[in-house]
Amino acid sequence: MRLFSVTIAAALALSACAEATPTGHVTVDQARVFALPDGSFEVVPPQGAVRSAFWCGAADYARRALGADWGQSIYVARAIGEGVAVNRKSTVHFSLSPVASDRPDSWLKRTNAYRVGDRLSVQEADHQCTTAFVRF
Repeated sequence: MRLFSVTIAAALALSACAEATPTGHVTVDQARVFALPDGSFEVVPPQGAVRSAFWCGAADYARRALGADWGQSIYVARAIGEGVAVNRKSTVHFSLSPVASDRPDSWLKRTNAYRVGDRLSVQEADHQCTTAFVRF
C-alpha cells in the first residue's frame, strides 16, 4: 500500500511540473479560440473538422466571449497557417476590427478561402456552423 501512495505522489508531482497547454475559449462545437495580444483571436477547430468550422468558431467566440451583436463584422486577420497560441498547422486569425484587404470587396462570399480582409457578419459566420458539424 505504501508503494502505491508513493507512486501516486510522484505522478502528481510530475504532472504539476509539466507545461500547461493554454485552454482559451472552447466553443459549443469544441473549437478552441485564443485571444492574441494584438486584439485578434486564433481559431483552432477540432482535428478533422471541415473548413467552415473556422468561421463557426469565430462566430461563437465573438457572440459569447466578446459580446458582439449579430450584425457585427468578423474579419480574417491572418489566413490559414501555423498556430501562434497552440502548436497546430491549421489555424486562422480573426478580428472584429476592420482589416485592410488588397482586393476590392465583392458580392461573392468565399467562406472557405480565408484571405486577409475577408469578412462575414457574426450571423453569416454562425450559419457556417450548420455545415461544419451535425448538431443534435
